Amino acid sequence: MRLKITIFIVASCLLVGWVGLANAADASKGSKIYAKYCQNCHGSNGAGQIPGAPDFSRGERMLQPDSVIVESIKNGQGVMPSFRGQLTVNELFDITAYLRTLRR
Repeated sequence: MRLKITIFIVASCLLVGWVGLANAADASKGSKIYAKYCQNCHGSNGAGQIPGAPDFSRGERMLQPDSVIVESIKNGQGVMPSFRGQLTVNELFDITAYLRTLRR
């Protein structure tokens, strides 16, 4: 029983940490990071420049929680490479915050 309570407490703390990072995300910083790492494939307006790149300006992709989008960027998806080790967790959330501003 103690182990279950400990696991629950640790999991709760980790979840709160992720939520806290998402709430502290800076779209302005995310814009700069996006321009450096993402814009060539996803376009300046998020509409996608290469086949398979999602259209962030349409918003369907943005219906997912921040943590799912962050994991997609970190791990890569489809033709998109992984950015694990290149971007910090805060930078990943900053990019996600910026992506949310691209929705028309």
